Amino acid sequence: MKAHQHLALWGLISLSFASCVTTTIKKNEITLPKSDWVLASRALGGDIAAKAEALPWTHGRERIDLITWFAGVGEPAYDTLLAFLTDDRPEVVATALASLGATGDSRLVSYLRASENPEWSENLLLESSRTRVRLGDWDAIPKLINGLASEEVFVRALCAQSLVEATAESLGYEAHAALPEREAAIARWRSWWDRREADELLAKK
Repeated sequence: MKAHQHLALWGLISLSFASCVTTTIKKNEITLPKSDWVLASRALGGDIAAKAEALPWTHGRERIDLITWFAGVGEPAYDTLLAFLTDDRPEVVATALASLGATGDSRLVSYLRASENPEWSENLLLESSRTRVRLGDWDAIPKLINGLASEEVFVRALCAQSLVEATAESLGYEAHAALPEREAAIARWRSWWDRREADELLAKK
């Protein structure tokens, strides 16, 4: 075979090889979903999807168990839970908030702030505040203090519980107390917050 024929043959082989490599790479390219969080494995992702599908239809103890499960999964479930914050059903949003709060992950605070919808009901906004405070966002404490004045004893009790857990203070507030006693305790809470705000060091917490 002549020299120029050898060169032509090698050229064809090289082109064919390059084409195979390019095709192989393209076929094996994997496009990962964009996320700020650690992604779930295939198996865990399936479990998260199944739990998320069931979430709106759970009640009572089953829902509490689901909140515990999502909190235990942690970061791989964050995208799913944060997506639930745009759901039209208040109970679904509340469950997602409770699950996120139970993780104890303060990195979620900025996402919760951005997701908070001013059109939510008062109770749902208070649930959001409870979640944020639970994760260390003390800017939401004034909303919980206002929640102590709710007409619903259950809401008052939840706000009081969140304040005690975050601050280790009760300031004599009792959710079941008579209105004058509650009002006096709320005034003490507001004074407490004003003092913290005035103290530059404490206000950074």
